[in-house]
Amino acid sequence: MTTTQSGCMAAVKQVVLRSCFGIMATALAGCAGPSIYHWGDLESGLHNRYVTQDHGQADVYLLETIRTAEQQKLKVPPGAYADYGFILFKRGDREGAIASFEKEKLLFPESSAFMTKLIERVKQKEAESTKKALPQAAVTPEAQP
Repeated sequence: MTTTQSGCMAAVKQVVLRSCFGIMATALAGCAGPSIYHWGDLESGLHNRYVTQDHGQADVYLLETIRTAEQQKLKVPPGAYADYGFILFKRGDREGAIASFEKEKLLFPESSAFMTKLIERVKQKEAESTKKALPQAAVTPEAQP
């Protein structure tokens, strides 16, 4: 075999190996199992909320995803409870927001520091609104005789 022939054979082998590798990679990617989380329509909901600014419908997708996962004993995806808690907070449901943040913290311990901070902020806002609602006389102590 001449040097030119062995050079051609080496080039052909490289092309064949690369092709086989590409085919195997594609086949393995197609064999990936189902997700460990129930994503439902969460992706569509996020798109609707942040891109098309359709907040009402996006909230429905989020809630449906969470409810379906809970009813079917599937795992709720990371961030879903946190996102729903934020929506509840914006609507004025502070107790619901805190409950959602607590669920996120329980299911995803890596979010604990962030969820704790959000819970503190919700409680701080609650205390501020309570303080504003009190009459001025109740806020400032009067001098005792």
